[in-house]
Amino acid sequence: MNLYEELKESLKKKIQKHNLSGQNISVKCKALSATEAIGKPEHDDYPIIKGKEIMVEAVFKGARGQAFTDEFENTDYIIDDLLQIKLNSNKRKASFISGLNAVYRYLYLCDKTIHCKDTEPKLCANNLIDVIGPRNNVFLVGYQPRFLEVLVSQYNVRVVDLDQDNIGSDVSGVVIEPPEMTSEAIEWSDFIFATGSTIVNGSITNFLNKNKPVLFYGVTISAAATILNLERFCYCGH
Repeated sequence: MNLYEELKESLKKKIQKHNLSGQNISVKCKALSATEAIGKPEHDDYPIIKGKEIMVEAVFKGARGQAFTDEFENTDYIIDDLLQIKLNSNKRKASFISGLNAVYRYLYLCDKTIHCKDTEPKLCANNLIDVIGPRNNVFLVGYQPRFLEVLVSQYNVRVVDLDQDNIGSDVSGVVIEPPEMTSEAIEWSDFIFATGSTIVNGSITNFLNKNKPVLFYGVTISAAATILNLERFCYCGH
């Protein structure tokens, strides 16, 4: 059973257990604007503000689940449809993951499925060192500017990002590397701090079972972290 099949199987059991199947309930997926998703933070260098990422939000019986992605679909799904979605594109994975987050949030099986806003991203970053603890080499997967600023104050840091506009840039004294450097950076590191959106783009498997501690961050991976027993950091999520 692959990772996504495991997520679907867990969702299927919850649908059956709580008698949600067949009900006329939709998971409504829509893309949020940058202001809706992250408010008006002090800095304007976040990927969603720069238009490099999109926040998809699913609503299930009033419970909201979000997921970062690079592509999306505006659509409605009956809850049973989530079990049948062919996860062969990032936009379908984003719909499934945001829907999974919304259903699990409704059932009180996960929390912090809604992104923090305004001054909260900086507050979140300021609590990062206490969570990571004493390390030497930290591998940041996915460029997040506030996290990088904090990490370089304490650790040796390497960053890999998918955004071509970021790759090669020197930020806080660290040159952002392309995804092709992932394996080398994992080998170099003694701690991996990875964006939860890897569950949407499928790269999450690169960071599992590597005999290195891995901490995933953000709202996207909320339900999946619960199901797959992954460590997660989301200090100011809602």
